[in-house]
Amino acid sequence: MKPVTARHSLAVWTLVLMSMRLAVGQRTPESALNSAEGADRFRLRAETNLVVIEATVRDEDGGIVNDLTRSAFHVFEDGVEQQISYFSRDELPLAVALVVDSSGSMDPVLRQLRRVAYDTLSLLKPDDRVALFDFAARAELLEGLTKDRRRIVNALSAIQVGGGTVVPDALYEAAAYLAHAAPSERHAVLLLSDNENTLKGYVTEPRLIRQALEAEAVIYSVRIREGLHPHMMPVLLPIYRDVSVEKIARETGGEVIDARSIKDVGPSMATAISRLRQRYSLGYYSTNHRHDGAFREVQIRVDAGANGPHHKYTVYARRGYYARPQDAGSFSTLR
Repeated sequence: MKPVTARHSLAVWTLVLMSMRLAVGQRTPESALNSAEGADRFRLRAETNLVVIEATVRDEDGGIVNDLTRSAFHVFEDGVEQQISYFSRDELPLAVALVVDSSGSMDPVLRQLRRVAYDTLSLLKPDDRVALFDFAARAELLEGLTKDRRRIVNALSAIQVGGGTVVPDALYEAAAYLAHAAPSERHAVLLLSDNENTLKGYVTEPRLIRQALEAEAVIYSVRIREGLHPHMMPVLLPIYRDVSVEKIARETGGEVIDARSIKDVGPSMATAISRLRQRYSLGYYSTNHRHDGAFREVQIRVDAGANGPHHKYTVYARRGYYARPQDAGSFSTLR
């Protein structure tokens, strides 16, 4: 959720073009979605402060609200209301990084995941792409972004479990990968883990959150409650409490979804995917034109409207973005 820099401007204008075509009922050609693939051969001048954010809205009972119109939303940047210029619901493809904990505690969970992965991933749209990371002490990209769900399932089958767990490093690398590999798509990281961090990695929690915000990547976590707890394993492992997956998910606009038993892995993944597919995309031109690299807080409020003045909504969205610094210059190579 950040202003468009030169390396992102082509992706954002693709987004705006798609919105215009959808508004008049035209079909967006496949080339529009892939127009950023050769972007590193060009240089563009960025003169816009367009900010694109996504939000999920839930009612008092926790249900997803997916029938709101543009007029129901109000966006505030550092307390100043902004005019919404772009609005859509689940119209751009997703690039999802599936990040799977392969530490020793996850052995029974992985067996179940291999059984349900194909059906669960098939809930995504055909044009959505998925990449697969596994991690224990370190993260590894097992399969790059692909529309072929079978390739992800096959890669899952090759995962070997063992070792400790470093959650922040894996999430950091997944968010960075999505920003580089899919500049014109919406970004989501889906973590499957017990969220018990047993080793200290190279990425701090604040640095991870900043990377996710800069990559415009929402982080969802399917927290596995039933597995081999670290204290039940042959080697006693410490748990580093300085890592809060709940905070990481919340500040990037995501959620932690509990899978209370191994049989709940599939339904919990399906719930996370449903959340991703029912997000609103909102775009506005920031009234703050300073390029100071500072963090800007963003809040989204929703009117109850026809649902009545006492109806309350909860909005899940990124908490802000980092402005483009002045020393970035007006010209920058797209990549």
